[in-house]
Parts: sequence; C-alpha cells; structure tokens
Amino acid sequence: MIFSNKLIPLLFAVLMICSLCSLSSVMVSASQPFNIEIVLPDSYKNVNPGSEVWFTVNLLNLANSQRVDVTLNYDILDSDGKSIVHNTKTVAIETQASFVANLQLPANTPPGDYTINVVVGSTLGESTAKTSLTVFTPKKDILLYYIGAGIGVLILIVFLSIKSKPVLKKIKLKMKIGKIVKDKLEKK
Repeated sequence: MIFSNKLIPLLFAVLMICSLCSLSSVMVSASQPFNIEIVLPDSYKNVNPGSEVWFTVNLLNLANSQRVDVTLNYDILDSDGKSIVHNTKTVAIETQASFVANLQLPANTPPGDYTINVVVGSTLGESTAKTSLTVFTPKKDILLYYIGAGIGVLILIVFLSIKSKPVLKKIKLKMKIGKIVKDKLEKK
C-alpha cells in the first residue's frame, strides 16, 4: 500500500482544510444578503469626460429563495467618495438576476480615478460592490495633429531646398569642370 493507515486520516484532514480555504473566497457573511458582481467591459475602464459608462450587475440572493423587491443604487464616486452621478432602479429578484446599467459622466468630469458603487437594498438588508474606472483628458481632434504635421513637413522641405541651393550649384560646377577636363584630355 502506498500510504500507511496513519497517513490517510492526515491527508484527508489536509484536503478538507485546503477545500475550506478555497471556498472562503466564495462565502459571504450573513450580513450581506446578496452577492453582487459588477462586470465593467475593458472598453469602459478608461473613458473621457461626458462618456456613457455601461456595466452589468450580476445579483445572487443569498438570504432568501422567495421573490423579493430590491432597490439598486448606482453611483460613480470621485476620489473623495462623493457621488458625481446617481441612478436608482427597483426590481424583483428570486434567486439570481443580471441587469445592464449605464451612467452618463458629466462633460466637466476632471481626469482621475473613480469608483462605480452599487448598493442593493431590500427588507433583507443591504449589500455593496465596487469597481474602478479612470477618466482621461479628452484627446484633441486628430485632424489638427495631421494639419500641424503637414505644415511642419512643408516648412522642412522649404528650409532644405533653400539651404541646398548653394550645394547644388557647387555640384553642377564640379560636373561642368569635370566635363571640360575630360573633353580636353580626349582632344590631346
């Protein structure tokens, strides 16, 4: 036998402890009646001011198997925890549900890190989930960059053509002198 009879209970205990440790991330405390997951697509993790932010809220009713009305409070919080956008929705849920939500950032939102905060409340209690997003300074119109680059290239061409005229004259003169010397040497 590979394992002795004394090692089998020990291995069983180790496996049970490992199983419980891996399940600890799934467990939710009794004070959290709902398990909430916010799914924010990559395309909405970095946005410009004034953008619409779309996300999915997956909700699992841990406290009850009966239908219950819940209020979903969606907020985008700044770095100080102040809400800059808020929306509320009331829905009924039995065991689990998914909801697609969106919040419109104000056009004057300063660049920085923000938090999407979802609070689910019902007669069973409240649960909260958060995820992060970043607001960037809007990029200038790309057309302006192309126009600027085009003007820069034109200035460079004009500059080089002006600076190259004396060099071209010297090259032409050397070619003429070389031709004259060659012709004289052939006549001799």
